[in-house]
Amino acid sequence: MKPALQVVLFLGLVTPSFSASVNFDGKQAAPVSFTSLLKETQETNPIPAPENEVRTASKRLYEIKEDGREELVTPRLAADGKDVYEFMPNKNRYWEFKCTGQNPKPWGVCWSYTFKTETAGHNHTSADPYSYSFLNQSDGKPLPTKICKSNIPGNTAYRVYFKAPVFATLAYDRADFSGGCTGTIGDEDHVAVTAQNLIQLAELTEEPYFAFKPTSQYHPANRFGTPDTNAKMKKIAWDYYQQFNEKLTVNDMGLVWGGRYNSPPVESNTVPNCWVDGQEHFYHRYGRQIDVRSSTVNTQQKRDCLKELACRYQVEPLFEGKAPGSLLGRDLSLFSETEMDALDRVEHYHFNFARPTDPQVTPQDDTRKECSSYLPPEVSACPKPYSVK
Repeated sequence: MKPALQVVLFLGLVTPSFSASVNFDGKQAAPVSFTSLLKETQETNPIPAPENEVRTASKRLYEIKEDGREELVTPRLAADGKDVYEFMPNKNRYWEFKCTGQNPKPWGVCWSYTFKTETAGHNHTSADPYSYSFLNQSDGKPLPTKICKSNIPGNTAYRVYFKAPVFATLAYDRADFSGGCTGTIGDEDHVAVTAQNLIQLAELTEEPYFAFKPTSQYHPANRFGTPDTNAKMKKIAWDYYQQFNEKLTVNDMGLVWGGRYNSPPVESNTVPNCWVDGQEHFYHRYGRQIDVRSSTVNTQQKRDCLKELACRYQVEPLFEGKAPGSLLGRDLSLFSETEMDALDRVEHYHFNFARPTDPQVTPQDDTRKECSSYLPPEVSACPKPYSVK
């Protein structure tokens, strides 16, 4: 561990290194520049003190295990030479600050942070404090964006305890030292709320046999899922297209860095575009769920056949919304895209691709609802024969 350390913090699943661009399944996303942020950071290594004595400021990250044990989080070296920290969301951590030397002097530190949630797929017009804050471990409320402590005895540690958010985000945090140690240690924090090597999010590419609902201005990058999820969704859509010569319309999947879409409403304030059967997109955070428009699957035969086809891949289409079944038999050909979007709030399909063999995650992922049988029924609801899986 370097005595005065400029680090990069990555919370959660590490897809390929984010040093220059985001690479998901071979696809390149727009590079993210941190030049303006780094101009503010000045690092001295080591930090000199008066009387020609060297005192050293340090900033280290610790994980608090479920059994209460505390463990130093050791960074790995990224391709660009920066240190990268990796850990799951919604877990207890703390930063430990120190000013050490042979002739210790009182010192102080101010720890501050800012979030850039748009990097991870969020573009909310109103600031939800639960989306833009690290959280207090005791009550789950947002921490202040700046915490200062002065007159700390030399060679004594000062800690800031926090809980990682459940939202994916880019954060920039810094520690400004004063007194016995002076200087700044600044970090870029990449918060991705999945587990390392558990899931590599990959972009679902549109094919001629399925369509995409237009993206929301609040979540413009929302079509990411696991390779297994993408492959099975394509098979289901292809099978359905073969039966009815009609496309399934894919709605929300997962965000570019994973994580939760939205929090529940804060007091009287509601976050835009987050309604899903009262759950505020509670799932969809690990790339294993897809919402599919039900308004165009508007006959009972189509719906029975779709379930039959999906169950071949051990996925049961479940209804979410206020009034499942209310769109059956309706002629929707003259509806505008805005009207169709409103109908999705009445009812839509929720496809859950989570597998029983998937490693456990926190918060817990959607629990698979077993199909009644993965074998085709004696009398198929589909108009055309298909191969048995």
